[in-house]
Amino acid sequence: MAPAPRLTLGELPPAARVIASATTDAIAAAQAGDAAAFDDACSRLLIDPEHARVILGDAVRLLLEEVLPDGVDGDDLREIIGRSARSTAPWFPGVDPGVMVVVLSGALGIHPDTPPGPGTGEERAPELDDPWDAVPPRPSAAAVTQHAVVILADLLSVRGRPLRGYLEAAFTEMARRETVEQP
Repeated sequence: MAPAPRLTLGELPPAARVIASATTDAIAAAQAGDAAAFDDACSRLLIDPEHARVILGDAVRLLLEEVLPDGVDGDDLREIIGRSARSTAPWFPGVDPGVMVVVLSGALGIHPDTPPGPGTGEERAPELDDPWDAVPPRPSAAAVTQHAVVILADLLSVRGRPLRGYLEAAFTEMARRETVEQP
């Protein structure tokens, strides 16, 4: 079966265009160090936080695959986090390397969501030295969105390519997943 054709930004439905536009504006603001424009664009992404999270995460993953074609290791992640945090701190004083870890590990599909327990509907027996005790609480959607944009801006600068292709690929991937999930 041939792969589905790639979506272009012009073919996106209106709600997806809002995400694409807000992402483009947020990246431009981050690259310019414009805190007010960054906050505005990130708040527009929070109109649909779940879809924005998926698109931002897919775009981060796609860029990681291109920037680090031989694979990602801990040193690579430390370099990305350090570079992103240092370049962002002057205009985004709330930058948090811990949230960047959540964004990067989520983009790679390895970050645990929330510990199993009564709040998740899963039961588990208490354990001595439970590894879930070391998992920090999930950052807010706003923090994850802001830090995903910061990482994207950094990776785009390293790669030297525009955002558009990565957004189109991320929307295409999301459409493919949603089609597969439909019965």
